[in-house]
Amino acid sequence: MIDAVQAAIDSGPYNRWLGLTVMDLTKDSITLETEATREWTNATGDAVVHGGIVSALLDVASCFALVGSLGGTAPTIDLTTHFLRAVTPGKIIVTGRLVKPGRTVAIAEAELSNKGGKTAAIARGTFAASAVTPVVPR
Repeated sequence: MIDAVQAAIDSGPYNRWLGLTVMDLTKDSITLETEATREWTNATGDAVVHGGIVSALLDVASCFALVGSLGGTAPTIDLTTHFLRAVTPGKIIVTGRLVKPGRTVAIAEAELSNKGGKTAAIARGTFAASAVTPVVPR
């Protein structure tokens, strides 16, 4: 199933540009890895990854955490992100976890960390479970 989820992630041009690799997948969680580059940094120079990219990474992880219970991904209805510390270029790990599956809406959350493994940002999202796009195993 990891191959099918990786293919689903890679099928979106933006997700593919983010360079996400599925490292682990369970019934209610997913762990993704990527490498933040200078291209992702904001106007403060090379030191800080833009918050929009951080939010996007958290959104993807939350969304794909639904695959194990819903059989696919669902559109994001709402996503709240909390930035806890600066995210710097380098290796990034994002873990998404299902909080509550549902027929109409589902709740999932994600946590992002980089250098030193410290949590740099978290997010919680509501997803339209009634509009699932299936992830089909290869």
